[in-house]
Amino acid sequence: MGKPAEYRENAALCLEAMRAAEVPEVKESLQSLAQRWIELAAREERNSGRGWGRSNQAPQRDAPPWQRF
Repeated sequence: MGKPAEYRENAALCLEAMRAAEVPEVKESLQSLAQRWIELAAREERNSGRGWGRSNQAPQRDAPPWQRF
């Protein structure tokens, strides 16, 4: 598993924890952290030349930013 895939997995784990969280501030923090992981994955892909154009799955353009992984 490459770095972008690992970063997206981290984002998914944050979102899973966010769904289970009951405190609004915790939910917001986990959502923000997930978004940062997604941005890091995208940056790594751009830097390595493996952008979305070569990925098996395109980003969901209608989905909120934190769900685009």
